[in-house]
Amino acid sequence: MEKLITWEKGFFSRTYKFYSNSIEIGFLKIGAWSNKAKGTINSKEYDFITKGFFKQETSIIDSKTTLIVGTIIYNKWKSKATIKLPDGVEYNWQYTNFWHTKWSLNKDLYFINYKGSGLKGEIVSYISDELIIMTGLFIANYYTQKRTAAATT
Repeated sequence: MEKLITWEKGFFSRTYKFYSNSIEIGFLKIGAWSNKAKGTINSKEYDFITKGFFKQETSIIDSKTTLIVGTIIYNKWKSKATIKLPDGVEYNWQYTNFWHTKWSLNKDLYFINYKGSGLKGEIVSYISDELIIMTGLFIANYYTQKRTAAATT
C-alpha cells in the first residue's frame, strides 16, 4: 500500500516536520554542533547518534527502551548508505539523480522514494516501517551537512 508523507523545514531551522494528509505526524530534529538527532513519527521516538571520525556510523536507538534498533553505515563517496537492523535485514539508500534532490531506500522489491529541496519534499513509501521512512531523510541530511562542511573549508 502506498503511503505519501510530506516534510517541511524552515530556512534556518534544524527541524523537519512530517505530514500525512496535512496533519503533522512527527519531526526529525538535527542537533546543532553535535552528532545527535531526535525523531518522532506516529508516537514512536528514536535517537540518532553518530560516532567515528574517518569512518562514521550512526546508531539508531529506540528512545523508550534505549535499545539499538538499527545502524547506518555510510560509504566513503557520500552517495550510498546501508541501514542494518538487529535481525539482519538490510536496506540500501542512494541518490537517484545528479543534483541530489531525489533519493531512494530499498529492500528487495520494496522501496521508498524521496524528493525534495532544502526546505520541503515528499516521501512515497511502499514500506510501512516509520523508522525506515524517517531514516532515509536523516541520511540525506547527513550527506548534505558533509557536502556543506567540505564546501566551506
